[in-house]
Amino acid sequence: MNYIDQGTALSRKVPNRKLSKKNSLFYQQSVFENEEFMQKYEKNVDQLQTVIEEPELKEVIQNRNEKFFQVLEQIIKVESSIKEFAKGYQKYGFIVSDTGITYREWAPNAKELKLNEYGCTTDNGGNWEVFIPKDDDDNHQIQHGSKLITYCNEFERASVWSNVKKGEQAIFWNPDNRYEFQQKQLQQKQQSKGLKVIKQMITEVTEVIGYNTIMITQQLLMQLDINQITPDNLKKNIDIVHDKGFSVIMEIDHELIKNYLSNWDGSAFQYLKEGMDQLDYGKWEVLRLLLSNISYWITEYQIDGFKFSNIDIQDDIDAAVYLMLANDLIHDLLPNGISIIQDLDYPVLCRTIKEGGLGFDFRLSKLQHKQFQPKTLFENNGVYTQAQILNALAIGSGLIQTVMDDKIVQFEQQCGWLEEEQTDVHEVDQIIQIKRGKFIFLINHTNQNRETILNFKIKKILNKEDQKWEQLDENTVKLIIESEQGLIIE
Repeated sequence: MNYIDQGTALSRKVPNRKLSKKNSLFYQQSVFENEEFMQKYEKNVDQLQTVIEEPELKEVIQNRNEKFFQVLEQIIKVESSIKEFAKGYQKYGFIVSDTGITYREWAPNAKELKLNEYGCTTDNGGNWEVFIPKDDDDNHQIQHGSKLITYCNEFERASVWSNVKKGEQAIFWNPDNRYEFQQKQLQQKQQSKGLKVIKQMITEVTEVIGYNTIMITQQLLMQLDINQITPDNLKKNIDIVHDKGFSVIMEIDHELIKNYLSNWDGSAFQYLKEGMDQLDYGKWEVLRLLLSNISYWITEYQIDGFKFSNIDIQDDIDAAVYLMLANDLIHDLLPNGISIIQDLDYPVLCRTIKEGGLGFDFRLSKLQHKQFQPKTLFENNGVYTQAQILNALAIGSGLIQTVMDDKIVQFEQQCGWLEEEQTDVHEVDQIIQIKRGKFIFLINHTNQNRETILNFKIKKILNKEDQKWEQLDENTVKLIIESEQGLIIE
């Protein structure tokens, strides 16, 4: 069966559609003539700040932005806005109403589709649907907590749009009472100098001294596994950490999603590129699913941001456009939200879309002492040297930390994180010297002990009480810094 691009097909059907002010910011005949659009985006590539500063990037940014605006215009023509497009979870999966339950799934290769014993019908565009009315006693025919099995051809599947699962099994979740949030989402933008992230299991969303952001473990799309935690308990946990001033972010692992979606309807190219083992970010329903995943967690669970992992955009312009749309959506739904991208050799990841970038707040780097760029996060999985860990602390651009009892927590508390202090970085005798407020960090990334002479007086060394130094005169000292070690001097 050939893939039907629903976005293109639908946009062709509505070329003269009148978009009212009520349902769209972009209601003029040409969406790109709207004043609010022009305030948010810049179409003239020569006016982009990144191109003005780095003209050698013009071609790659121009090609990417042209595709971005093509997709954006298509979304607006069909759905009126990215926010509406990203409400797929209100259209697909299991939609409960006062009269019954509607189940919808996109499965273009299916010859037959059933939900439990209920047969679905198709619109011949890949969408399948069944409505299950309430019984004569005004009760839903599927009870809360029941198993939901989608029979797609000869396969048994859990709906791609499942919200609740028990292991691999989709569950119909419709309790009489649901937990209502007491707190609000992120109220103040976490600055690059002050973002400190601790990774925790989704069942362990608790306060950790020295951090201001918690990253909970990746869930598979919108699917919360009740073997780990129920929706109500997760909401309660998020409420608790929001009440303490913490932000809560979630990782989106595109490799995990790709593996789950592969061959869902029996074809190799439903959600994946035909002949390739990667998500097809240029497909309408792939974009709808991925963007709806973001919208769902922000709207339903008050997630404050996301870390995007395992996505290769080097040779995939569609993937880059998806990330631009994702950032646009995040900061539209949640102006103070956080978006983080893994370390990629790709230009202007952390510039705004209007400046010509992809719109991320932070890029995630391994702990390397040459990474002095702003908006950088450093990842520590417990195997890095003391020099690398201190480097992340000293630069102050943030840290994603796995080990909860690491001494860096103590250093952060002692230094007060220096959130408002400027950072001065230079190198002397192969020792990186980083000055931050009243503290100086001396970091030796080499595999040899290094002797250095410093033109200041040492009052106190915070992290190594037995460190020796020689006072040459009142304002000059000589000391040796061991290989892959560092000192915090006050």
